[in-house]
Amino acid sequence: MPSLRSVLTAAALAGVVLATVLPANAAPAPGAAVTGQAPSAASSVGGPISRGEILQRAQYWVDQRVPYSQSAFHGDPQGRTYRTDCSGLVSMAWRLTGSAVTGTLPQFSTGLASLDDLQPGDALNDVETHVMLFVGWTDSTRTRAEIIEHARPGTVARKESYPRSYLIDKGFKPYRYNKVTDSPVTVPDKGMTHVTPVGDLTGDDIPDVIAVQTSNGDLYRYTGPAYTGGAARVKIGNGWNGMSDVVGTGDLTGDGIADIIAVDADNGDLYRYTGPAYAGGTRAKIGTSWDAMTNITPVGDLTADGIPDIIAVEKATGDLYRYSGPNFTGGAARTKIGNGWNTYSTIVGTGDLTNDGKADIIAVHAENGNLYRYSGPHYNGATKVQIGNGWHAMTNLTGVGDITADGIPDLLAVNAKSQKLYRYSGPGFAGGSAVQIGNGW
Repeated sequence: MPSLRSVLTAAALAGVVLATVLPANAAPAPGAAVTGQAPSAASSVGGPISRGEILQRAQYWVDQRVPYSQSAFHGDPQGRTYRTDCSGLVSMAWRLTGSAVTGTLPQFSTGLASLDDLQPGDALNDVETHVMLFVGWTDSTRTRAEIIEHARPGTVARKESYPRSYLIDKGFKPYRYNKVTDSPVTVPDKGMTHVTPVGDLTGDDIPDVIAVQTSNGDLYRYTGPAYTGGAARVKIGNGWNGMSDVVGTGDLTGDGIADIIAVDADNGDLYRYTGPAYAGGTRAKIGTSWDAMTNITPVGDLTADGIPDIIAVEKATGDLYRYSGPNFTGGAARTKIGNGWNTYSTIVGTGDLTNDGKADIIAVHAENGNLYRYSGPHYNGATKVQIGNGWHAMTNLTGVGDITADGIPDLLAVNAKSQKLYRYSGPGFAGGSAVQIGNGW
């Protein structure tokens, strides 16, 4: 097994999405089922409708795998037909009298003050281009939205998820159907979030992870290489649903134990927590205004000073910055190393995949789900290589270092629909390498 130092280094190279189809380069799982019976209606055409019925109606098209078309029509659960494009889907879900377009949907709805006001059955609309039906937030800090949409030609009605930064960058505004009722909608437990690599915390030379339970904010440690839940996991904290980012960085304090950093969702302050328990008493504030950044990703030591570094994307511009440890100071101390990175929903530090001694990263494209590898230390476009597709079906992608003892970094990922945990072997993380190692994630 690798040494403690190598495990911590590899584990430092990791970063911390919901869909109905799995990635082509991911583990097989049940496909979208076609329902045998259409949901019944409690509403009337053009009349009041509950949030639950809106979601059932939209899910009906997902289950039927209705193809996208701006000229074709398809029946709703009661047989009334609507145009099979993005605005037709929302019109069908709201049970309008006919198919509206993105520019006319505001006539049937009211704009909301903030994305935070969204409730299931509302819409996210860019009146010039696209509209989606909001299902819910995938995490308690509202950083990623689950939606149902008709995206483009060649696709079918689908569930998807997008980061909040992507919705803002693309100009989506929140709207509420004027005739929606406030019937409660039961939101299922989303399992775990902020799955974070922390190196070996148990002294067995195998990388461990920590994760936050979405339903209550409790923090748990899972022991590698199987990361078994239930009685095998260990609760080490609570109240972590107040953090918008939790990131394993490696050792920042020189004590040989991996530390983590976390962003307070309320004020954007950045805190360092010392391992192995990451207790509140170890918390030290090391920065402010980190709510302006997304995809905070550890990448090991890029500056050859023996201290782990991170990269992060600026939400407003999509620019990629490198921050030097141990305090990851911003301003003039940070270094811009790229632009256009707001096109990615997930960025993950993996460790060295190309055997050049430098840490690499992988990134999932927000619109098409393609998986790309970028080589360090600058992660510029010339190093970009597509290594997979369909990865928007997975969430909590986590680089854990080598847990298969082959000397190559591995990857963890959760199927957002089934909440099953899979291990993928590097360097390509192909679907054929996927092994299910857990459920309820």
